[in-house]
Amino acid sequence: MSRTHWRRRLTVSNPPLSQRLWDDNRDLAEACLEHPFIVGLADGTLSESRYGLFAQQDHFYLDAYARSYAWGAVRAQDFATRRQFGSLLAGIMTEGTLHEKTAPELGVSLEDVQPLPAAREYTDFLLATASLGTIGEHLAAMAPCAKLYGWLGTRLADQPYDERYGFWINMYAGAGYLEKVDIIMGMLDEHCDDSADEAIKFRTAMELEYSFFDSAWVNGESQ
Repeated sequence: MSRTHWRRRLTVSNPPLSQRLWDDNRDLAEACLEHPFIVGLADGTLSESRYGLFAQQDHFYLDAYARSYAWGAVRAQDFATRRQFGSLLAGIMTEGTLHEKTAPELGVSLEDVQPLPAAREYTDFLLATASLGTIGEHLAAMAPCAKLYGWLGTRLADQPYDERYGFWINMYAGAGYLEKVDIIMGMLDEHCDDSADEAIKFRTAMELEYSFFDSAWVNGESQ
């Protein structure tokens, strides 16, 4: 009697582009996690002068980040995409209140902030890409910030941390914030073409994220 041997077909699916871009840049994510600024956030040893400078620079950055989302809504070719950009923009408005609430306690002014080179370089990069790049390049430039902060917040929240800067950790580990991360990463998968230019934009943004933390650390004690 003959036997028929059935072979199970295994379907191997590639991970989505958003995951591949993130995996390709995990070295920079890990470098940020291990940076003394983030370590100090977690264990409470980060000085108020360093965090205060970061808050000022991030306030400046978030204004440009919000404008970049607004550019996306203006340039979107369909209502669904425009609505997604609008949802992300609303999230930035909520995120911005973090510094508005904590700045007075730190004696930090958010008025007339003078950007350091790291903040200026990052915001110029975002706004130029938002206005001149493709929608895929635009999203590739914007997604790293959202993804990295959600990842950092989650990693820090999963281990014992000092409550001094717990408000920062709780913000970025929160369900509301992580929902916005899922939106922009999903948009990345929908609109990107997996081009070299998109990969470069993603990598550049991750490098600028590291430089942003480092700038606050290096310059914070001189404030």
